[in-house]
Amino acid sequence: MAKALRTYFLLPLLGALFQASAQDSAVRGLVRSDADGGAMPYVNISWAGTSIGTTTDAEGRFILPGPPAWPAALVSSLVGYRSDTLRLAAPPSVPITITLRPSAQLKGIDVVERTQGTTLSTRSILSQEQLGVKELKRAACCDLSESFETNATVDVSFSDAISGTKTIRMLGLDGKYAQLSLENLPFIRGLSSASGLTLIPGTWIHAINVGKGVGTAVNGPNAMTGQIDLCLVSPTDQPPLFVNLYGNSQGRTEANIHTAQKVGRHAANVLLLHGNLFLTEMDQNRDGFMDMPLTKRFNVMDRFLHQKDGRTSQLAVRYVVDERKGGQSLKHLEGDHAGHPLYTVDIRNEMVDVLAKHGFLFKNDATKSIGLMTTLRHHEVGSLFGERTYSGVQQSAYVSGVYQMLVGGHGDQLKAGLSFQYDEYEEAFRTSATAPSDSAFARHEAMPGAFAEYTFQRKNWTLVGGLRGDHNTWFGTAVSPRLHLKVDLGPLSTIRISGGHGFRTANPLVENASVLASSRRVVVEGAQGMERAWTFGAGFLHKFKWLGRKWAIGADAYRTEFTAQLVTDLDRSPSTVVFYMLDGPSYANSVLADVQVELSRQFDFKVSYRWYDVRTTYDGVLRERPFTPTHRGLVDLAYESRNEHWRADISWNLFGDARIPWTIANPEEYRFPRRSPAYSTVHAQLTYIAGAWEFYVGGENLTSAGQTRQIIAPDDPFGPYFDASLLWGPTLGAMAYGGLRYTLPNNSNNEP
Repeated sequence: MAKALRTYFLLPLLGALFQASAQDSAVRGLVRSDADGGAMPYVNISWAGTSIGTTTDAEGRFILPGPPAWPAALVSSLVGYRSDTLRLAAPPSVPITITLRPSAQLKGIDVVERTQGTTLSTRSILSQEQLGVKELKRAACCDLSESFETNATVDVSFSDAISGTKTIRMLGLDGKYAQLSLENLPFIRGLSSASGLTLIPGTWIHAINVGKGVGTAVNGPNAMTGQIDLCLVSPTDQPPLFVNLYGNSQGRTEANIHTAQKVGRHAANVLLLHGNLFLTEMDQNRDGFMDMPLTKRFNVMDRFLHQKDGRTSQLAVRYVVDERKGGQSLKHLEGDHAGHPLYTVDIRNEMVDVLAKHGFLFKNDATKSIGLMTTLRHHEVGSLFGERTYSGVQQSAYVSGVYQMLVGGHGDQLKAGLSFQYDEYEEAFRTSATAPSDSAFARHEAMPGAFAEYTFQRKNWTLVGGLRGDHNTWFGTAVSPRLHLKVDLGPLSTIRISGGHGFRTANPLVENASVLASSRRVVVEGAQGMERAWTFGAGFLHKFKWLGRKWAIGADAYRTEFTAQLVTDLDRSPSTVVFYMLDGPSYANSVLADVQVELSRQFDFKVSYRWYDVRTTYDGVLRERPFTPTHRGLVDLAYESRNEHWRADISWNLFGDARIPWTIANPEEYRFPRRSPAYSTVHAQLTYIAGAWEFYVGGENLTSAGQTRQIIAPDDPFGPYFDASLLWGPTLGAMAYGGLRYTLPNNSNNEP
């Protein structure tokens, strides 16, 4: 079976590589506004009389495959601007510049296109949706983990009842099986896999691209269930000053400040600052433990961008320190508990990141380019859970070089490159201050890799075949074939089919940090291996007009099947957590149905349903994966007034029941039920916009749904039955919040 699958993947790729031709005819360029000279994103670019088209990126740049024949007419269009037609007799030898003029220039009126918050792409080879700024503003979005409340593809939940850390799932599997990148650079991985989502402020993000299924070979080997790529705000289009202030009814306050400035004619810089403070002891269920840890967080990033003559260079430096103190509250020591030892939780993350990218077009052939990417990281983690301590240090470096060119007369594309990932981990875990440390998870990994990817583009179908090989000095060699097919049934109807192999290195302690908040004994059986899985899927997307309304209907189905997996077994005994390599089947099936409709110019409506069947073999028995609801639903309504001064949003999330790890071996008073109940949450927000100011108020979990009993044996946290890791639902009741955003307009459009 495996050999047959590899054959089906490799033959199209090898055939594509041998058919590569040097007859390139792509056109590259930049679209600017006649009003202020600024770059224009999301402009439609196409060849007249053909279906060959694209859109400009966030920086106004585009690359378009050549037309079937020369001469040809290049059409540029955007709502609110006059269409431009440029006639070309032959392929231009250098990038071109297109200037669009507003269709109406009325004093005091800006002609602006009303964009959707979430865009379902019909152009991308992946089954992908983009969450834009409008979508991110529909919630407070203080950090990345809070940015998916209105999304059915990504599920968000708390990892335990003590640390306040949130985790995500895609296609029914933990977020560690998705590739979380920052502008296609590997980002949330290693020691940051447990807390990385909470360490990225939402205001730093311009857009989030969520791709389902196995990723492309160029973007890396780790995307088994999908890729979440974060696009940062760009220095070139940021205002001189942006301020966001936030506070909620539970005592949490946050502040974000962005400052941007031009550096000469071709460069710009943006400084991003973030602070979080939460110093209120909360114990809503009165079990003696704080529902959320006291938090202090400081986050800063400086990003520099330079663009000139077909070359783009970026450099970003980030520093974050995050401190959390939780566990039993001081009030718990009053009365009968006076004199007892206090169960304390103390977590500290400190991280430094350096990210650099450089890309350039060939001077004599704009259809060819090279991109170089580098990221460096130093991350230190220290955790205290009662008497248990965990410490970890990660030193990482990543380098990648990608060469791409257009080949043939149909816009085919070849990408090839090399990558190198280095990771050094030093981890120590102690069950008490006097116990010896367990350093079994300390290791140094070096992983060079090579990849190639070929894209066939024909009239109504696109085929992308990719292959990458990586050699890990700790776990050996892994080969990952990838295949993606997109068929356009019409201008707005698309079918996608994908399949491929992915792999990753597991970090069991930090990826299962929630079990440290328990009395479970940590047991490791056998040698640890690399996790490997095949993912196959298909999706359908159709956009149309019916009853005078714009509709989008999508459906997809995916299956991820593991050939090797590090199993985290909480079922063998409620007093242990056991890590061992998979011996038997393990898979995840996922089906999604999604409907979006523009009810009117003011109202957008969305309804989604997802079904999961996720199972893993535990000690020879195939069982349902814990904490994964079989059914998941979302109903969402968004309103925007005609004058765009008011926005209102309400989301209803529904979660079905899920299996809870067995606690039958405990005495009856220390048991949890076999399954969690179904529940639903409601989030709502109202925003008023007045010029440069935005004022918003809202509420989360307005139904106050959640898990009332969150901890086993909270009165005896140092005893044998204590467990705060069996969390299936929200830990906090209804919460209200409010805040403001201020954007200083940029009135200076003349470059120095």
